Amino acid sequence: MAKRIFDLLKEARSAAFVGREKELDFFSNLAFAEDPSVYLLYVHGPGGQGKTTLLNRFRELCEEKQVLCLRLDGREITAHPSSIMEALMNALELSVATQVFETLENLNSKIVIFIDTYEKLTPIDDWMRQEFLPQLPDHVFTVIVSRNPPAQHWLADPGWKALLRVMQLRNLSPDESIEFLAKKGVPESDHRAALDFTHGHPLALSLIAEIYAYDVDQRFDPSTSPDIVRSLLDLFLEQVPGPAHRAALEICVLALNTTEPLLQEAMELMDAMPLFDWLRQLSFIESNKLGLYPHDLVREAVTADIRWRNPQWYADLHDRIRNFYIKRIREAGGEVQRRYLLELTYLHRLSPVVKQFFEWQENGSNWIEGVVRSDLPLLEKMVEKHEGSTSAAIFKYWAEHPASQIWVWRDTFKVPIAFVLKIEAQGLDAEAAKPDPNVGKLLAYRDQHLHLRSGEQLALFRFWMAEDTYQSVSNLQSSIFLSIVQYYFTPGLAISMLSCGRPNYWQQMLNYADLYQISDLDFVVGDVPFGWYAHDWRKRPPFDWLDLLGKREIGDPINQDTMLNNALPEVMILSEAEFSNSVELALKNYHQRDFLMDNPLIRSRLVLKETGVDADIASRIAFLKKQLETELKHIEASPTDNKFYRVLYRTYFNPVGSQEKTADFLNMSFSTYRRYLKTGVERITAPLWRQEIE
Repeated sequence: MAKRIFDLLKEARSAAFVGREKELDFFSNLAFAEDPSVYLLYVHGPGGQGKTTLLNRFRELCEEKQVLCLRLDGREITAHPSSIMEALMNALELSVATQVFETLENLNSKIVIFIDTYEKLTPIDDWMRQEFLPQLPDHVFTVIVSRNPPAQHWLADPGWKALLRVMQLRNLSPDESIEFLAKKGVPESDHRAALDFTHGHPLALSLIAEIYAYDVDQRFDPSTSPDIVRSLLDLFLEQVPGPAHRAALEICVLALNTTEPLLQEAMELMDAMPLFDWLRQLSFIESNKLGLYPHDLVREAVTADIRWRNPQWYADLHDRIRNFYIKRIREAGGEVQRRYLLELTYLHRLSPVVKQFFEWQENGSNWIEGVVRSDLPLLEKMVEKHEGSTSAAIFKYWAEHPASQIWVWRDTFKVPIAFVLKIEAQGLDAEAAKPDPNVGKLLAYRDQHLHLRSGEQLALFRFWMAEDTYQSVSNLQSSIFLSIVQYYFTPGLAISMLSCGRPNYWQQMLNYADLYQISDLDFVVGDVPFGWYAHDWRKRPPFDWLDLLGKREIGDPINQDTMLNNALPEVMILSEAEFSNSVELALKNYHQRDFLMDNPLIRSRLVLKETGVDADIASRIAFLKKQLETELKHIEASPTDNKFYRVLYRTYFNPVGSQEKTADFLNMSFSTYRRYLKTGVERITAPLWRQEIE
């Protein structure tokens, strides 16, 4: 019987696997113990450490011992309990999800459940710990694989502390690294240089091996760049078999998921299978049920290279991929259409405009459902918290009105943490809007200017907010915006309107998205200005709108330095001079969020060791500003340095104007002022630098 390519790939990968003997033994002793005392193994490590490769080897050990293993992947399922149960139902070939636990219990033999890419399932981590795993029978052993270590709740629970073991995955040892390179055909004479450069980083070793696979005469000569992945990719890209292979790889890094039909259409090929199979066998390409995807570090480095090296080629590839998705969106509906919309939206992640107002949800999907009556008091309190009692009363009115629909985002305890309230306003009369004068004013505008026809819908997104961050840029805000975008494809939608607090803040982003403010409808809540942004889908239908956004995304000028920075490792290693310059820039831009976003300190060890590498930009900026304020207070309290406090405070934290004006305000000569300012900045920088290098 002929083998499948899948089997050959599996055999090749198994043969190439080296090292991790301690990890394999540790897993075997836990998973296959006759009298187990541990029921969960939590494996974690940063990107490129080979976590998925090790998980696949764990699965092979299960197959060798004829132990049933089930695999879930956070990339393939939504962070929602029902999605987990549905995935297990399918794996067990059951008809209903309610049979999962009963079936697992009746199997009466050892079972191992693998959950890969667990960081994508963060929203339901508490549900996994408190509800799902405790219901599993004691012959089931679970392996969680994540970039992040287990949350403190796991270790603080005496029960899980006894039943859980944690494995932190690190780089390969020198002996394991040499064995890996030898198996891949890298000449022994180059082993030392490879080890010195990679320090056993599995992804970097794989990239070196890929280079030699295409050129046996290649000699590895590491550059001075500290970015291992980028340096190796530069070498690897010189060795790809041909331009078609390089184009296929570039499509793969631009698209969220790459399929054979995508390659076929984007490259105008009759048969894309050879290129698809070539991508699949690359060490840094993974696969899921939606297609192929590269390692995140590879994605960012290659994308940066395309945009810097050949902006027109980047634009051409972008157009080809976008056209593929748009064609599918036209043909599909429901969940399939929404999935393609997500893939299409992903192409905008590097837009200089979009990236300021979106936080791409690295921590997983949100749990989104329709409202239930028990949610309404909580949502009303949320509105009152952020907009006051008058708005809360208006919300309560619309929440119970038949023209309204509410979407709710929930936490792991099923408590609402964000919501959107939409009103179908095409049929409302002035009487219906009496409790809400702002909508009443809008309805008058509708009657005079919008000229709705029979069957046309006017959708008003009247309220939207998150419990903790209101309408600020956040994961929840981004998810809310994406859900609203999905609604734009509703048949019969003529005009959509979005109400925003502080509308000037959102102007750049919403104008980019072809939504424009109707200033006649501005209103005030408390002392906060609000405005309505509208789009007439009759004038620019959804697919024309998608085409416009595609042109805007690739039409922006490309900043080479920004693209190169995007390819760097998450933690930026700064010299003392660079650090000092960055502190001075942060002080100068203390009140300018857009400039602080690009400050190197946002990716420094000083910030990331406290906030974590997965923290959003807003959290990082807040922490940096807090550190600057803390050091200023220390200077104020110091008997010797107190004289620098007023200069720093009036120059950066509560400025009074130019430096000349500030010196006059402080009744100082300009030379004394400049000397005090320079010394004051040094006083702030010194303790921060000590924290950076601790």
